[in-house]
Amino acid sequence: MQLKDGVPIVPVWPNFDPGQYPPKTGPTFFLTRIDPNAGRPPRISMWSIGLQREIFKNLVVEASYVGNRGVWWSSSSMIDMNRITPQILAKNGLDLNKSEDRTLLTSRLDSPLAAQRGFNKPPYAGFPTSLTVSQSLRPFPMYTAINTLWAPLGNTWYDSLQAKVTKRYSKGLDFTTAFSWQKELTVGAETEDPAFAFVTPSINDVLNRPMNKYISGFSQPLRVVIAANYTFPTLNTNKLVSYAVRNWTFGTVLQYASGRPIRVPYASNNQLQAQLSICTSVNVFGGCTGTGTFANRVAGEPLFTQDLNSKFDPNKTFVLNPKAWTDPAPGQFSTSAAYYSDYRYMRLPSESMSLGRIFRFSERASLHIRIEFNNIFNRTYRNNPTASNAGQLQLFNAAGKPTSGFGYIDTGSVQAQPRNGQLVARFQF
Repeated sequence: MQLKDGVPIVPVWPNFDPGQYPPKTGPTFFLTRIDPNAGRPPRISMWSIGLQREIFKNLVVEASYVGNRGVWWSSSSMIDMNRITPQILAKNGLDLNKSEDRTLLTSRLDSPLAAQRGFNKPPYAGFPTSLTVSQSLRPFPMYTAINTLWAPLGNTWYDSLQAKVTKRYSKGLDFTTAFSWQKELTVGAETEDPAFAFVTPSINDVLNRPMNKYISGFSQPLRVVIAANYTFPTLNTNKLVSYAVRNWTFGTVLQYASGRPIRVPYASNNQLQAQLSICTSVNVFGGCTGTGTFANRVAGEPLFTQDLNSKFDPNKTFVLNPKAWTDPAPGQFSTSAAYYSDYRYMRLPSESMSLGRIFRFSERASLHIRIEFNNIFNRTYRNNPTASNAGQLQLFNAAGKPTSGFGYIDTGSVQAQPRNGQLVARFQF
């Protein structure tokens, strides 16, 4: 086995048979294979039905239902070739509901318990007896995980109500307002490669794919976008005042949307689940972005201690409630979804405005002046809270300021810049 800086160089190719690859002895390591069906183009079926009507002159209103279904999306988290399945456990007379069997699975092969239960026999000559019984029961015990890339198994569902109001240009004003109310569901299809993704696919149990259908990590069910321009008219008053005011153009683009969902924290008793199913999300480098299973949601417990969209001091409180999450029963996978619609980061509105005018001196000479502002209302966009482990201790420093833990917000930086603007001037001749 070739090593680079002490790390195995992982072979990656399609139609890979892990049982035929050396070494049969020595330490275990993971493999990454490319699914034989990788590269199959996704198929998307789309449909819509809508109504449009002119309410007044130059004012049009329309509303539509828009839906689509997607299949064969590339997924890197839907196959686990080296998983210990319920069938393997049953064949060996093991039950994850029994504490003695869970202890056995996490015990070394050379332990007295393994010998007592008759599980101390290596699966092949040279198999390290320092490894666990669970490792010896894998379909390919010489490896830990066998990652499969780009299997066309991802699915998506999208349904939405989309409304739009359009004011065509008249009397100096034109604007467009678009509203969408949507639901986005997915199974293992957030992105082709989680190594470079903002949101990675979140699969809880690859042997129960239907339970992994939940809202997308990109979900923003409500969104409003307003774009408008207004040109000031010529006033029939004082000529000097009319000249100073006329032909200025005011423009704005305002975007408001729901916050993105927060991924449910991982369970803290996931040692056994991590051994039975190594990776929940895999990237092209063969690594894992999470192991084990999710925590279960506790009915009746609030998810937040503070409304993330309200005014509060993150230097005095942790914003997430650890009591809202509990570990599943030992040895069991969670029944929780990866995302919930009411468990979201703060909203991040985008608001920009501009004011400009063209001063014409002659047919060929003109001066263009425009001032542009971003985050015009100077909103504060806090960092997202730490949310991966509900069991992470919430720590304060001597001054009573939160320093780390579940629900901690780093106040050393912000997600977006405060209000800023620029003045643009161009002379054309």
